[in-house]
Amino acid sequence: MASTERTILALHPGALGDVVLFGHLLAELPGRVTLVAGGEKARLLAGLGVVETAADFDVLPVQEAFSDVPLAECQLPGLLGPHERLISCFAGGDARVERRLAALCGASEAAFLPTRPPTGFDGHLTDLWAGRLGLPAWPAAAAWRVPDAWTAAAERALVEGGIDPAGRYAVIHPGAGSEAKCWPLERFGEVGAGLAARGVQVAYVLGPVERDRWRNGRLEALGQLGPVLGPLPLSVLAGVLGGAAVYVGNDSGASHLAAAVGAHTVAVFGPTSAVHFRPLGPHVTVFARGRLADVTSADVLAGITS
Repeated sequence: MASTERTILALHPGALGDVVLFGHLLAELPGRVTLVAGGEKARLLAGLGVVETAADFDVLPVQEAFSDVPLAECQLPGLLGPHERLISCFAGGDARVERRLAALCGASEAAFLPTRPPTGFDGHLTDLWAGRLGLPAWPAAAAWRVPDAWTAAAERALVEGGIDPAGRYAVIHPGAGSEAKCWPLERFGEVGAGLAARGVQVAYVLGPVERDRWRNGRLEALGQLGPVLGPLPLSVLAGVLGGAAVYVGNDSGASHLAAAVGAHTVAVFGPTSAVHFRPLGPHVTVFARGRLADVTSADVLAGITS
């Protein structure tokens, strides 16, 4: 018997943290969701059971949404297939482009959501999205289950980094998409030392942004603090985070993923709004005091009770 569930196409070309927040919304939607996001991100959410199907935004001819090429001559309809509903954080704000993108996706219903709240909105971004879609407020986000195969791959990565995955370990991610979001490296080191003094193994995780941008000995300085893992495939990162006793990081994609897979997450916010963008998950503590420098390592260590 054919499924009677509505088919939904969801688009978000943003960074990891943005897509994870979008995933919390998609998890509440009734229907079969195909997510289009860049690189590994859509496959990550499909593997975590948040959406049914994944497609890579970066390899699709999305420029067709902005062109005047007749729909019958475009590739997107055949690549994405028809969907009853389109929910997009891409190409909003231009009514002509919005109508064309909906037509390319075969969607009779379309909603274009902002990636940032408007001035004066004092809730979380997902609350804004839910309101725009007519969804009721939902309870605190439940943890997304990491597949066993991802957990096994994560355990191998931890062992290679000198961490015993059978013991208690903490993950610290000192990076972010913007340098302005990064708490000082020495404070992360102080937190790591404090956790080690409690008998917790500490692993530091880096992403491709830090590997590409960090200069002037910062990578070497991090290596002096403890084992450094990464960059890791997102599936392996999810497994590493899901097994951690605690995670500490900035306003970053890794922080959002850690919270989503159920890690006891401590996130330090500075220039961005924790009210709007705090990570969602069952065990999240946020330090947001206007300036990153106002948060001390003692504050963070005191907030880690697991």
